[in-house]
Amino acid sequence: MTTSEKLLVLVAATLFFSSALPNPAPAQTVSFTARVDYPVGANPSSVAVGDFNGDGVPDFATANFGANTVSVLLGNGDGTFQAAQTYATAGFNPEFVAVGDVNLDGRQDLAVAQSGSTPSLVSVLLGNGDGSFQPARIFATGQGSLSVAIGDVNGDGRPDLAVANYSSNDVSVLLGNGDGTFQAAQSFPTAGLNPVTVAVGDFNGDGRPDLAVTNGANTTSGAVPGNLAVLLGNGDGTFQAARTIDVGITPAFVAVRDVNGDGRP
Repeated sequence: MTTSEKLLVLVAATLFFSSALPNPAPAQTVSFTARVDYPVGANPSSVAVGDFNGDGVPDFATANFGANTVSVLLGNGDGTFQAAQTYATAGFNPEFVAVGDVNLDGRQDLAVAQSGSTPSLVSVLLGNGDGSFQPARIFATGQGSLSVAIGDVNGDGRPDLAVANYSSNDVSVLLGNGDGTFQAAQSFPTAGLNPVTVAVGDFNGDGRPDLAVTNGANTTSGAVPGNLAVLLGNGDGTFQAARTIDVGITPAFVAVRDVNGDGRP
């Protein structure tokens, strides 16, 4: 079994802590226990944490690019995990897996962005509440879907999906029906090239969810640096034109947090 077919859970490393202060934070060495490897499918490309069997213990789900599957590893509560259970994604090249309750039954479900179909797909696997999942349902997105985020972007209390599409340079929004199915995708340009990841948050404090998307390059030159696109939400599932901020070279991931404690993401 190759290294790419194993989920690496614990790694000894030197961590560099970011600082909101003018002076950079010093490097600090943090100790971990010995690494433990858990076999999953071929070429795992992302991992998400959830509680899939309702026992209060964290579990893992991985998207396996080379196997067209997701693997689910139930936690034992002591930092170890059971052998992976594998589920087909009903598409090609799973890139990213997200966790949420998309049919509002109190059980966690999986949404998986897949880049290998034309158009690309997002698969939804509804959870049974015991750690197992129903067969995947597929929904069309844009071209080259690399990531998916779950949120309620139109304020109806039903989870929706946002998908970053690397090849079509847009983000697809699929409004949820509340039963695990979704409406046809609406596409919004990201004002950049090669979108990689998307996150949901309220960035302007108006109570309406917005989108943040990393673009690997900018549209002016088609080269580095990449940019971060922010699409402000109108509250009805539609979004304003993207505003961009230049960032570093080929940004690969975006996360939303209040890092300075002022109540603003």
